[in-house]
Amino acid sequence: MGQQILETSPVASVLSKRGKVTAVRSGQEMRILKRGDPVYQDDTVSTVRGANLQLRMKDQNIVMLRGGSSFRVRLYRFDSHESEIKRFDYAGGELRPSRRQLAN
Repeated sequence: MGQQILETSPVASVLSKRGKVTAVRSGQEMRILKRGDPVYQDDTVSTVRGANLQLRMKDQNIVMLRGGSSFRVRLYRFDSHESEIKRFDYAGGELRPSRRQLAN
C-alpha cells in the first residue's frame, strides 16, 4: 500500500505568487504551488528568499508572505452560518506588510 492521502477540502487557494513557493503535509510529498492551487489544513507553506505569496482563505481574508517565510494552517474551519474557528502557526520568516498599512 502507498502513502495515505488525507481527504480534505481546501482552506485557501493561491491568489498570486512570485518565486518558488511550496506546500507540504506530514506524510505527503512536497508540491510546488502555482496560482490557483489549493492549500489544505495541516499544510506548511514556504517561500524562498525573494519570493512572495498571497493566499485567499475560504472566508475571503488574504494572507501575504514574504520570502524566507513558512506558514502552517494547523486548524481552519469556516462556516458562514455558525461560529468560525481559525488557527494558524507562523513558523518563521517575514510576513508581507499590507499595502493599506503602508499607505497610512
